Amino acid sequence: MSQKKLVKRVNSSKNQYPPASHPKNDNQKIKDNSLVVLEELVQCSVCLEKLKDPRILPCQHSFCFVCLKSLVTAKNLVKVGAQLEMSQNIKAMSCPVCKKEVPLTNGIDSLAELPKNLQAEAILKLLNGETANSSSRNDDFRCVKCQTVSERQKGEHICQHCLQIFCSICWMEHLSELDSNLNMLIKQMEEARSRLEHKGQNFAGRCDQVIDTIKQNIKEKIEKIKQSEERVLLEMDSIKRESNVLRDIIYTRMDELKNKIEVAIKDDKQSKHKISNYMNVHRETAKLFEEIYQYGDARIVFDSDKIKIDQDKEGIYQDINDKDNAVEESVENPFKDVASMVKHYKSRSFVPKLLWSKCPRPEGVNIPPWDPTKIYVAATDTKNILVIDKQKFKLIKKINNPEMLCPTNIAFSKKYEEMFVTDRWKNCVHVFSSDGEYLTNFNEFGLKRPDGIAVGPDDEIIVCDTGNNRILAINSESGEVLYSIGNGKLHIPTSVAVHGDKLIIADTGNNRVKIFNREGDLLQEIGAFGRNKGEFRSAEVVAVDCFGFILVGDAGNARIQVFQPDGKFVRIFGGTEGFEWISGIYVTPELDIICTDKRKRTLRIF
Repeated sequence: MSQKKLVKRVNSSKNQYPPASHPKNDNQKIKDNSLVVLEELVQCSVCLEKLKDPRILPCQHSFCFVCLKSLVTAKNLVKVGAQLEMSQNIKAMSCPVCKKEVPLTNGIDSLAELPKNLQAEAILKLLNGETANSSSRNDDFRCVKCQTVSERQKGEHICQHCLQIFCSICWMEHLSELDSNLNMLIKQMEEARSRLEHKGQNFAGRCDQVIDTIKQNIKEKIEKIKQSEERVLLEMDSIKRESNVLRDIIYTRMDELKNKIEVAIKDDKQSKHKISNYMNVHRETAKLFEEIYQYGDARIVFDSDKIKIDQDKEGIYQDINDKDNAVEESVENPFKDVASMVKHYKSRSFVPKLLWSKCPRPEGVNIPPWDPTKIYVAATDTKNILVIDKQKFKLIKKINNPEMLCPTNIAFSKKYEEMFVTDRWKNCVHVFSSDGEYLTNFNEFGLKRPDGIAVGPDDEIIVCDTGNNRILAINSESGEVLYSIGNGKLHIPTSVAVHGDKLIIADTGNNRVKIFNREGDLLQEIGAFGRNKGEFRSAEVVAVDCFGFILVGDAGNARIQVFQPDGKFVRIFGGTEGFEWISGIYVTPELDIICTDKRKRTLRIF
């Protein structure tokens, strides 16, 4: 071995003394026995030799300073990379005798602060004066097994596994122990392999059980959905049959009434019943026309969550008792920021300042950009566009053409000063000049029941192709389709508004308002089916103010809901007399709200 070792072994019991070479007297025996007792008092419990630089612990046990340092060092070696270094987190040590914990506030340097055992030093001086000095010891590391003290430590006998110090002899024994531990690891690995296999089989079995449960539950749900499908389809068939029967009854009454009119025409003008017959025919005709106007107006709403259908026939909302609509203090400048605009909408009383109660079944409403003093209204009953003086609230003009069968919604091109009108029955878009002259129409895009219409930032015409569940953007110059939004994202879209590059669409069939960019990406959805705040039953029309706030004509719930640009709910209003079916909304730059109600045949300005 290249490493120099101390040749001395420590006797584990007590020091032995050679027999005397000459007889001793009694005093000498007493003296020798006293020395033995003193040597036991100054023996270190760690190295079993005389104390050297004795230090006393708080528990009153004394040890060599070197022994204490070796104990703390051996227990606090840590591996850093390929090297062993002393831990920097030494907090305490245990007394080798009583195991009481001794705090080391300054780490291993605290050992030097331990008080010296002066009594033991005095005894050591006495013994050193009477007996030969023991063999010298080196202040160095000590074997954890046999306690052999080494002159120096080079690291090859510091076990990097258990972080203990060994002498050359005990090192080989320790390596043999490690080999036996490796054999035990192999056995444990085989046991772990078997355990892993069993656990894998158990987990796979549980997964198979879950898969079977999923299949069974999905099968049951599919069966329930199929049953619900059959139920709602039967209900729809029943609605269609009832509608057809009602239509046939109206046809029959029309034929009968026509015969009555022909008879009345042929009656003798001198007949005393001529006037009464004339009045009766007029009453019956007016009643019949009203039934015809009401026929087919019920909006059939499908609730996909509950798989049920509902027919919206009349409004249900009255905001007069709505506690959430308590009037707040008004704001001076609503255009300052979003919070000011929110406060503005919440502070408004929404009592109509103008009401026209004899509007012939109005739908779309708009104001031309070239003349903000005029209001244009699509009147479906009279098949024309009504032009109303906004200040005097007086009908000043009617725009019509034989080509126009059912004017539905209106949009204006500021660039070309043209008016675009969708025609639900003609399946086209009519184009008029600013003075009402009929220019043309376009229907080459396969439009089916077109409804809402708007003009985009590049003067493109944006049409709700309601029957085809899509939105078409058409170049107003070339007539080419620029982009289309739909492809399963929309169901019965009935209205569109434009704010910047965003398209706000009333997705009526899904009872939602959806916001898209011009590339067709869905940015946001607002609402769901229901009667609560933020929910819709036929979101029929949408409008947007100059700040981006969205107003939704929730026709089935007979109310208008206001939302912030980010979709947060702001306010509901329906008027103290209530709506029945909101069919058009327009917001002026001054934040006046113009809305039409085709069932009540009214136009209101809030």
